Amino acid sequence: QIVPLLNEVTLLHIAGNVNFAVEGTKNAATKHTENSDIDASDDTLVTVSLAGYEIVKLIRISATVRTMSINSFEGWLVDMLTEALAEKVEDYLVNGTGTSEPKGVAYARTWTDDVSGIAWAGASLANVDITEGIGLLPGGYDRNAKFLMSKKTLWANVMPIRDDGKAPIVKEDGKGGYIIHGYPVMLSDKVTNGVIFLGDYKKIVANLAENFNVKASEHSGFAYNAVDYRGTCIFDSDIAVGEAFVKIAASL
Repeated sequence: QIVPLLNEVTLLHIAGNVNFAVEGTKNAATKHTENSDIDASDDTLVTVSLAGYEIVKLIRISATVRTMSINSFEGWLVDMLTEALAEKVEDYLVNGTGTSEPKGVAYARTWTDDVSGIAWAGASLANVDITEGIGLLPGGYDRNAKFLMSKKTLWANVMPIRDDGKAPIVKEDGKGGYIIHGYPVMLSDKVTNGVIFLGDYKKIVANLAENFNVKASEHSGFAYNAVDYRGTCIFDSDIAVGEAFVKIAASL
């Protein structure tokens, strides 16, 4: 729930730097003339290189507080630190620029109206903006495609929209989630309010070189009569195929 995108991207768990090959240019198959030579296709592979960025958080707890706390105090601290790391990973998967940090969907490609995205035609979001955005996504990415937006965008901008039959375009999926025109909806507070992405998030490649990890040390806080709790992970992400994403917003 904290990092919904982490379950959607192509996630690796490999220590160190990673070079990951994905499909680039793809040409159609051709009809072959019997007994003739077969020419190699001009298909290409794109190499995605992932490094590792340390994501950390340190909390210092006094010995007095530690002894006065309930038995589950350390478990609560571990959960809090892990959640903080997870939220930062989520932020990178959405908003990472790719410059000295992981890259996220907001920087998947150059957003151009009617080409890679849709700028709202009117003062508020309308059904036509969403359907035109869907139309911009190549059909090959439909199978895994999902909407991504903040909870506020869903309820303030999308829920009020009705189709020509005056029916809401947002439907419940029967599992506590929502569907818009057949595409599942993911919610993330890291997405800017008023911005909607649609795409195949498997085309984001990520590597968790070191999993979420929390350690305690009495030595580093010895002079303060305190205990330090440090949460760490090593993470990187990049966009493998930019055309797998479309943006819908008031302005691109």
